Amino acid sequence: MPLTRRHLLATGLALAATPLFAGAARRAPVLLAASWRGPENWRAGSLERQDAALPARGHVLVPDPLRYGEAIVVARRPGYFLARIDWRRGKLLKTFRLEDERNLVGHAVFSHDGRRLITAETDERNGAGRLAIRDARTFRRLEDRPSHGVGPHELLWLDRDTLAVANGGILTLPETGRYKRNIDRMDPSLVLIDGRDGGLRAEYRLDDSRQSIRHLAVTRDGTLGAALQNEGTRTSPMLAILRDGEFRYAETPDALRQGMAGYAASLAALDDRFLMPCPTGNLLTEWDSQGRPTAQQALPRVFGAAAVNGEWWASGEGGELWRLAPGTLDLRETRKADGIAWDNHLTVV
Repeated sequence: MPLTRRHLLATGLALAATPLFAGAARRAPVLLAASWRGPENWRAGSLERQDAALPARGHVLVPDPLRYGEAIVVARRPGYFLARIDWRRGKLLKTFRLEDERNLVGHAVFSHDGRRLITAETDERNGAGRLAIRDARTFRRLEDRPSHGVGPHELLWLDRDTLAVANGGILTLPETGRYKRNIDRMDPSLVLIDGRDGGLRAEYRLDDSRQSIRHLAVTRDGTLGAALQNEGTRTSPMLAILRDGEFRYAETPDALRQGMAGYAASLAALDDRFLMPCPTGNLLTEWDSQGRPTAQQALPRVFGAAAVNGEWWASGEGGELWRLAPGTLDLRETRKADGIAWDNHLTVV
């Protein structure tokens, strides 16, 4: 499958409040995240400047491809706001409350021209998964398409015309918050959607209907990885891959299944490898694009994952940031932000 979305970056990581330009034509990569500092103290921004206050907990930050220094914050599932922030100045620029019949489920992507934002949502009237195409500046809904499933979560472009969507299969509604209403009737799926007209191109399922498909990443050879969370057991495989038209579990020895404890929080890709944090098991895992485990590292409540300048970075709920070596997951550096809990995702700008 041709791949235009790249996960490699050419310059080093900027984590200090210093100029972000690495030259006239190149900028040093910066890591963005959402965080919280206690009840009702939710923030977002770069890791060194978590100053933009949010109305509720954010899940992921999506950099604006047309406006360097700005990013969209998507509310955590089930959420009701989108926010635009200036992460260089630590400033909240705009908030938008969703239409009454909708909730957000944590993720969004920009259209290729940067003028539209595609948000994964749930229609609260019937529980159907939807992809709303919104004006990237005003957040006004311009078009509405099916996600071809229930509980869509992460979505990403595989090529210019193909959008991959992880339909988690979990239904939540406003009167019960994050309570999962359909555990006995879950129907998770990985779907490939035509980005031009919203038509369904392909649909894949795993044999366990309680394996919620959550987060996605693509390696350089076009292998699509899917991080899972299991609603029935803590001893299931937590990574599946779509490769050569086959959607299957990664090779997972019994001891590793036990260690991952039924939950993967995010997924990142670098060259031919995946990095997948499993915070319930306090374990960071690495895999090759064939679906074989290559390394593990014990880390407390590890949630976020990113690839920068040929290295792995991971973040923890206790405010930790770790830099690790690909292939071994040997720790190269540990930093800690006191009083901050990082949310699930690290985003590279």
